Amino acid sequence: MPWSRGAVDERKRMIAMWQEGHTPTELALEFGVSRQTIYEYLWRWAEEGAAGLEDRSRAPHSNSRQTSAEVMQALLEVKDRHPRYGPDKLVRLLRDAEMILSASTARDILRRNGRVSARRARTPRWSPRGESHIVIPGPGHSMSADHKGQFRMKSRQYCHPLTIADPASRFVFAVQALRSTNGVLARPVFERVFREWGLPDQMITDNGPPFCVSRSIGGLSPLSKWWTRLGIEHVRITPGRPQQNGIHERMHRTLKELAADPPEHGFRPQQRRFDSFLAEFNYVRPHQALGQETPASVVVRYRRPFPSSLAELEYPDAFEVRRVRQQGAIKWRGELVFVGEVLIGERVGLVQATDECWHLYFGPRHLANWNARSRRFEPAQTRSEP
Repeated sequence: MPWSRGAVDERKRMIAMWQEGHTPTELALEFGVSRQTIYEYLWRWAEEGAAGLEDRSRAPHSNSRQTSAEVMQALLEVKDRHPRYGPDKLVRLLRDAEMILSASTARDILRRNGRVSARRARTPRWSPRGESHIVIPGPGHSMSADHKGQFRMKSRQYCHPLTIADPASRFVFAVQALRSTNGVLARPVFERVFREWGLPDQMITDNGPPFCVSRSIGGLSPLSKWWTRLGIEHVRITPGRPQQNGIHERMHRTLKELAADPPEHGFRPQQRRFDSFLAEFNYVRPHQALGQETPASVVVRYRRPFPSSLAELEYPDAFEVRRVRQQGAIKWRGELVFVGEVLIGERVGLVQATDECWHLYFGPRHLANWNARSRRFEPAQTRSEP
């Protein structure tokens, strides 16, 4: 790295300047390093906190332990005697013969010698693991979004209201009556809000459509992919914990009482009622959490304007970058690896974490981990509260 070892204080100062609004280009000029270096430390800080700014050892990773031919032969003989036994049971039998072997090593030996056929992997559901840790510093930082839940209007049509708000100021930017939860319908609403108010640093949602596709790698949806291209961090609440987005949920109760119960006869009158709700909720109704002030007196514009075009995603030099092909796959270690149709045409980056694990990124978003042993992607661990 261009930074000298021991320059942790300089990196902390860089993070502080970034939080104040300085761009990566400005930071690179200030500290005399490349933009790729700035991005690398921003990602390390986002993943690991202050620990990510520390110097890292350059010592090579190696493993000199090898399984002896005697142990491998004994494993294969036990497998032949007990063909239905898996690696865990087999290594237990070897232990009786004073032969120590791990189940993962045994699985590799059996696979290399044709003693086991790989099962079809169950498609993972890409929901957050662990407890999501959501921090909202103040107005002008975060947005929250949700679909209030469908209800049937008097016309017998279903309405799916999309709501977008600032959880810090309680200001509601949009309540839009939509015909479904399809992301194609939701995107123009977000674009209108972004053009008027600017881009938030993070977007807080649940794990439902159109914000998340549970069987897409990393839960990525076309809408959340667009947010990432815009530099917005998508924070998904822990499944089954709606209280993590409690401010938004409380607004939904008020919305239902004032604008959806009873419902209107169709989309146009229902939208007019939503618009009346916005005017009262934002500009008239005092909020106890705001010291009886109105959301309109607290809300501020977001620091980043909506861009006229989307720039190509950049990756640090340590990353191996691949372009996702038309079939939704990348070329990796001599084979095609499927990463998802939602990423077709996009650039993704992989960085080695251990000898057998590579982290897959889409921009700054850690999508998944490539397990070289099982040869498949696994969900990335959600950053948890310390």
